[in-house]
Amino acid sequence: MKPDGDKEEVVYEDWDCPQVQCVEQYLAQQADELNLEATEIINVVRKTNEGWYEGIRLSNGQKGWFPVENAVEITNEHVRRRNLRERYRVIQAASIVTNNMAKTTP
Repeated sequence: MKPDGDKEEVVYEDWDCPQVQCVEQYLAQQADELNLEATEIINVVRKTNEGWYEGIRLSNGQKGWFPVENAVEITNEHVRRRNLRERYRVIQAASIVTNNMAKTTP
C-alpha cells in the first residue's frame, strides 16, 4: 500500500506521533504492510486520506502500512506514557544485545 503522493497525508515526528491499538487482526496483503494481532500497540508516523496508517509496532520496531479501521487511537495520556516507557526498555535491551554481539564477533 504505497500512497500516491496524497497532499492530504499527515506525517508525524517520532516524539509526537499518535499511538493506536489494534482492535481487529489484519493480514498483510503486500510486502510494505504490517500483519497485526488484536491488542498490539503501534506508533503512527503517517496518516493518509485513503484510510491507511503507516506505523511502527512497539514490540519489535517493524514498520508498515495497515488500514485505519483495524485500530483505535489511544487518547489516555497515562497509557500512552506507559507504552512509551515500554518502547524505551525494548530499545535499550536491543542495544545491549547488539553491543554484546559486536564484542564477541571476531
